Amino acid sequence: MGIKVKAIVIGATDYKEKGKRITLFSLEKGKIHATLKSVKSSKAKLKFAKELFCFGDFFIEIPSMIVTNVDIENNMFELTKDIDKYYIACAILEIVNTVLHENEQNTPLFLETLRALGVIAYEDVNDKYVLIKYLLSVFAFMGYSLALSNCCICGEKFSGKRYLNLDFGEVVCLACKSANCIEISARAGTALKLLNETEYNKLFTLKLAKGSEDEALNILNINFDRRFGKKLKLL
Repeated sequence: MGIKVKAIVIGATDYKEKGKRITLFSLEKGKIHATLKSVKSSKAKLKFAKELFCFGDFFIEIPSMIVTNVDIENNMFELTKDIDKYYIACAILEIVNTVLHENEQNTPLFLETLRALGVIAYEDVNDKYVLIKYLLSVFAFMGYSLALSNCCICGEKFSGKRYLNLDFGEVVCLACKSANCIEISARAGTALKLLNETEYNKLFTLKLAKGSEDEALNILNINFDRRFGKKLKLL
């Protein structure tokens, strides 16, 4: 008995002498683990399936979870040619591995992950823009959408300073600021709002203030740590 899942490799570790234990983010079953046997040889039939970002249809035996075949759709090899692209793409895999529980289907996150990786691999765009947009989407999919236009407490439109409330991970105005808040600069706030509202295929049109993407990523990383208990080491 076996199953077929459409999945992307989001993690891999050595298994015995010649095998690999891979983590898959699948459309049908969410995050699952499977085994590739004898794939370290240059002549191995499924050697490509052990690589991060490999995307396709995986045929898996049940209950052994041994991969018997893979129909590859995209190996996203372009991600390995540029070190900056590679690190940003690995950050996306780190995010997925952190927020997903085993066997938890999440179709919107699956599609968003493929979309973001594809843009990083093949589009001429600032890769940090893609990562910021992806992180904002992850917060939304997991029920933690950030209010970027209006204070989440009083509802007033932001006109001056805004802050990330570290107690509950929301953006608030000066009037609603508490002691446990950190300021979001005007340029970082603008970057977050614009990137959240811009589609992936339009990100290349944006030209944000220099350094604003780094500030925005730092804010999101702090919030990620508060929400999911892990600071992303690749940022």
